[in-house]
Amino acid sequence: MKRSVLRSLLLAALAGAAIWGLSPLVTGHVEPWDAGGLYYTLALALGGGLCGSVTPKPLWPFYVGCVAGQILYLLGWLPTGPLLPVGLMFVLLWSLVFLVSAYVGSRARTRWQARKQQPRGGA
Repeated sequence: MKRSVLRSLLLAALAGAAIWGLSPLVTGHVEPWDAGGLYYTLALALGGGLCGSVTPKPLWPFYVGCVAGQILYLLGWLPTGPLLPVGLMFVLLWSLVFLVSAYVGSRARTRWQARKQQPRGGA
């Protein structure tokens, strides 16, 4: 596996787990989607954007890593019940926010680097 893929996968997994780990501290709810407001959406968007700007290519490990990090946190640290399949579907769908934000962060970094490397206009 390429280093960039592994780095993206691990970074996204850490971000996904951190979203769940920080939820009780930030919102008072163990499950981030139970919090009133936009915590879960904003946390996914911010995490994806940051991950995409750190390691811009490829994008698929961001989605896989985010899903894996969230599911591993959910299964490892939270009690499970009969609604677990519904929760897993929520994770799969909401992680698309992370992926889209990673794409935006990746594009922003790529454009910024291209602009930085352009020769300055002179006389």
